[in-house]
Amino acid sequence: MKSNQIIFLVLIFFAVVSCKISGESNSTPQISMYSKPIVNDKDSLSIYYAGNDNYDYITDTISAGDAVTFKFRLNAYYNNLVEFDIIQSDTTSSKIVLPDDSAMDAVFVKASSDYSQGKFVFIAKQSYVYFPFTYLATAPSTSSIIRFYLKSDTNFGSSSGSNYVSFRLKIPIVAKK
Repeated sequence: MKSNQIIFLVLIFFAVVSCKISGESNSTPQISMYSKPIVNDKDSLSIYYAGNDNYDYITDTISAGDAVTFKFRLNAYYNNLVEFDIIQSDTTSSKIVLPDDSAMDAVFVKASSDYSQGKFVFIAKQSYVYFPFTYLATAPSTSSIIRFYLKSDTNFGSSSGSNYVSFRLKIPIVAKK
């Protein structure tokens, strides 16, 4: 009985290793929340799936003057991250505050990235990155949408899958009470 278990484990090992060797380890990259967004360093902010033509997700309403801390995980699994973009639809009602340049320079190629425009090009051999930022609501808006785009060096060839993932997050902002 034990020899059958050993043979089974050896077969599983070779199946996993052969997938990695043959290039079958490609995975679509993933953007996920490390934790719920936090409003003004105290309250959590809920996010709901909406799936309409203008946005994919929507948050609870926040007030002008609120600061929301987002913490994302960017994961390429067995592959390498290539680029991450954050694009705001309405820069008059909100502002994105990024980590210090020195912290970002440890992860992104400064010469190819444009932090102020939300374009981040990864240095080589990055497969997993923790990315926090703060979203400042400066004025009421019903059209404040942020688009997130993540690309990896995944190459699926003729099999199905994608080397990028994106989603749009709507953040309704009301006047401060």
